[in-house]
Amino acid sequence: MKKLLFLLTFLGTLQFTAAPKEGIKGQVFWLSDNQMPGPGKTNSPHLGVAREILIYKAVNETEATQIDHFYKDIKTELIAKARSKEDGSFKINLPPGEYSIFTQEPMGLFANLIDGKGCVSCVVVEPKKYAWVSITVDYEAAY
Repeated sequence: MKKLLFLLTFLGTLQFTAAPKEGIKGQVFWLSDNQMPGPGKTNSPHLGVAREILIYKAVNETEATQIDHFYKDIKTELIAKARSKEDGSFKINLPPGEYSIFTQEPMGLFANLIDGKGCVSCVVVEPKKYAWVSITVDYEAAY
């Protein structure tokens, strides 16, 4: 009985904190070769791929240098780094806010989307939600 009382007292002093329930989750895909439609042509499926993912505070296109498809000299703060699994899936806990997502490639940081406000590969994380992101790494694809 004393052991049970001690155990209950000990457990009562522990503080339980909930795991973050917000951030970004999604999948990274690799796409290459000729993607142009044509008679009898079947495009290859998007393949999930492992990549290092870098999350910055939202980057306006004027806050980075872009050469070809790759970025460097990003002026906003690096918030997080993560690696997608072999199938490309990932989940990154982040506080609410606006972020830019890049993948690390041999030639530099890659992103292929710019919104109407000039934000590079932006995603908004809302409180208590995960934003779904599909990243297509396609700098070796022809359209």
